[in-house]
Amino acid sequence: MVETMTKIDVFSGFLGAGKTTLIKKLLKEVLDGSRTVLIENEFGEIGIDGGFLKEAGIEIKEMNSGCICCSLVGDFGASLKEVIETYGPDRILIEPSGVGKLSDVLKAVENVAADLDVQVNSAVAVVDASKAKMYIKNFGEFFINQIEYAGTILLSRTDKVSPEKLQECVRLVREHNAKAVIITTPLADLDGKAVLETIEGADTLDQDRKSVV
Repeated sequence: MVETMTKIDVFSGFLGAGKTTLIKKLLKEVLDGSRTVLIENEFGEIGIDGGFLKEAGIEIKEMNSGCICCSLVGDFGASLKEVIETYGPDRILIEPSGVGKLSDVLKAVENVAADLDVQVNSAVAVVDASKAKMYIKNFGEFFINQIEYAGTILLSRTDKVSPEKLQECVRLVREHNAKAVIITTPLADLDGKAVLETIEGADTLDQDRKSVV
């Protein structure tokens, strides 16, 4: 792999599942000082006020820990290309909000990757263990799609549910994805570096710090 290639990681999950907490953890513990761009994007219906509608379709929100945080509006592909060409980042973290399908997000990224020196590195789904059953019932395909297309599934709120409920959640996830690595250790107990290595498939978390079913 060429060293200058930009890695793209996609983090999906319903509102409140813990996506932002996970991303902040990775930025603080592993990616601090690296050239990382965080992209927050509304797939599907765009509910953003007029102030965000910049000419280039990119709003720079903040810069901290060497991370550039952008919101993309309008043509996702064109905006993503502009971010890559402007910043030349080592890594891009994409946090799609709303109830967009992970498959749609990955397809959009792969379309851009065909033209640029970028690599779709990983797809992560953050699933609230206390709500997975309800979400599967109420949201069907939109929720299930995030599970189906993820390479790593991180179950959040696992310390808030009974062992039986957690086991049921893992079973439900497995029904829709037999191959993904499932992390059940509470997020606060996880080491950011180990999580990133697991997401990238380079390693698995130590058995005493995670449960993979």
